[in-house]
Amino acid sequence: MRMTARPLRHLLKCDRGIAALEFVFLAPALLLLAFGIIVYSIYFTAVMGVRQAAGEGARAAQAGLSGTERAALAQARAHEVLDTYGTLLGGGAAPVVTTAPVGTGVFEVRVSYDMSASPIMRYGSFVPLPSPSVEATVTVTNGSY
Repeated sequence: MRMTARPLRHLLKCDRGIAALEFVFLAPALLLLAFGIIVYSIYFTAVMGVRQAAGEGARAAQAGLSGTERAALAQARAHEVLDTYGTLLGGGAAPVVTTAPVGTGVFEVRVSYDMSASPIMRYGSFVPLPSPSVEATVTVTNGSY
């Protein structure tokens, strides 16, 4: 049985398996990029939810006649907004809504949310995330004047 040698140019033109090799090198980077997009979108959803809750709470507080009524309206509205986000906030601790008159005719609504117990924070070693504490403060004047 005689074995014939293949020409060297055939070996240089052989490109079988190149696509698989390229996939092996590019797939981890592409998967990390896709994973980072998902994790950051969850984080930014929580940030936008906290900001929206503070804004809506402050807007609702303008309708109150006394400080206690303003505080009750603001907290109720802020919690309504946060409840609509459901598990998109990440399942961390319950958000804290604080309200207080800042000065004469000025009212402040502060919403803070600790995401340290959120499932996305455990991926902080793969994708660097900002602080797990998300906070928003909105100051409005009392009444609608």
